[in-house]
This record gives sequence, structure tokens and C-alpha cells, in this order.
Amino acid sequence: MPQISDAVTYPTEHDDWVTTILIGGVLSTFGFLLLPLLPVYGYVVRVIRHSLEDDPRPPTFGDWEELVVDGAKAILVGAVYMLIPGIVGVVTVGGSMVAIATGTRGGAATGIAGLVVGGLLTAVLSLLFGYVAVAAVVAFADEQRVGAAFDLDVLKPVVLSGAYATAWAFSVAVFIGASVLVGVLNGIPILGAVIGAFVFFYAQVVAARLWAGGYVDARTEADGTTRPDVGGPVA
Repeated sequence: MPQISDAVTYPTEHDDWVTTILIGGVLSTFGFLLLPLLPVYGYVVRVIRHSLEDDPRPPTFGDWEELVVDGAKAILVGAVYMLIPGIVGVVTVGGSMVAIATGTRGGAATGIAGLVVGGLLTAVLSLLFGYVAVAAVVAFADEQRVGAAFDLDVLKPVVLSGAYATAWAFSVAVFIGASVLVGVLNGIPILGAVIGAFVFFYAQVVAARLWAGGYVDARTEADGTTRPDVGGPVA
């Protein structure tokens, strides 16, 4: 697994890193149109593959067809895993809103309680399934087949590994840090939101580097094969 400091600087370890961040940031800025997100997620998959191959430099944008296809597959994998939390959220929130809409005191109390419990349950399930979904995307990137993202023999040793759990936790910390920074930047009308898109893209690249490192360590521990170190131990 890469050192945290190395993962944070990883996106800049290429002569064309400014161009890459500009492209990724611009695409992310227009992410509300959905289509631009395909090459962004495709690039994240490419970062994972380069990291799994122990390439110290981040990839560049290019071969756009491959990026779009890989991005669509990564989104599909994530959507399948987040289906259950999504259903639970819709059912609990929907049921609670219906109870509140009855206008009775009992219905309101039941609805509010349902919203709290349902919200907590949805949050917990989202974290749990999100944890597995990340490993699934890395497995897809590693084996270059969507089926690997749902292969229990591939995923089980990874998600139960302390190395992967640590990498995932650090990636969550990276996203939290990015969210705080974006929250501050949002105080600047329009410009803040644009800069925030670049910050989140950068955070995605850092996180992808961490995920790949945790995955490599987990698979190495599980089957004893020799895999690239992807940057050395976490510090």
C-alpha cells in the first residue's frame, strides 16, 4: 500500500499532470450532465490498473472509447451494489412520509421515528455495500471483466483484509477532507463550485491509488502470490 503522503502527491507525478487535472476537473464540472462522468470514472479505473502494475506515474487521458466503456462498467458495478441501500432508503423514507401525511399525531410520531431509523439503516447499509463496491470495482479493473466484480472467491479475501480496510478508511478520510475544503470554497459563488469539481477529481485519483494498494496487499496475504508493492507501507 502506498504511503499516504505518496498517494496525495501521486496525481502530480507526471509531466502532463496539469493537463490531466484540467481535463478531469472540467469533465467533473459538467458531471450534472451525466455523460461526462463516464470518462472520469474510466480514468479512475485506469489509475487503478496502472497502480496495480506498480506504475509510479498516473496515466493520462486518451483512448476515449476505452475510458467511456470502462467508466460505464464501473458505474454499473457500483449501481448494482448500491441497489439494496437504495431500495431500503426509498421504502423507509416513503413509508414514513405516508405516515406523516396522515395528519394524525400517531402517524406523525411513527413517521418521524421511521425517518430516523430508516435514515440510520440506509446510512449503515450504504457504508457496508459501498465498502464492498469499491473492492468490486478494483477487481474489475484488475481482471478486466465485470464478472470479477461479483466473484466471491475474488472479493472475500479482500473485503475481510485489514490492509484493504485500512486503505478504504484512508480514502474516506481523503474524501472527507475534500468535502470540507469544497464546503469552504462554496462560499465563493460559482467559482467555488467549479474549483470544488477539480478538488473532488484530485481526491478520486488519490483514493484510487489507495484502493489499488490495499487490494494488492489483501490478495497477496490471501494467496501468497507476489504482487507489485504499489508504493510501500502505509505511514
